[in-house]
Amino acid sequence: MVTPVNTSDRLKQLRELMSSNKYNIGAYVVPSEDAHQSEYVAACDERRPFISGFDGSAGCAVVTADQASMFTDGRYFLQARQQMDDNWTLMKWGIAGVPSWQEYVTDHLPA
Repeated sequence: MVTPVNTSDRLKQLRELMSSNKYNIGAYVVPSEDAHQSEYVAACDERRPFISGFDGSAGCAVVTADQASMFTDGRYFLQARQQMDDNWTLMKWGIAGVPSWQEYVTDHLPA
């Protein structure tokens, strides 16, 4: 059995930055790709695995003030559930009724 990474402190620190007057960010999106949109990233660019614990090759994390959601496809449902702690909600791409991360952000932020 895989032991999930405890992301409580990481999420707390990120949310503190997000809510600060300096940034005032409603949602922080952490894709799998690096800054150059490369699918295969160097260890120093593995931001999504760091914040979530999930290290599958496909996924997108979205952190808001009160939720942390991981969007991934059917290849990674089991792996994501095993690697993420209870701070995270698994959003199963491809399942009826599950929004894309873009729809999710649009629906969860004020206009």
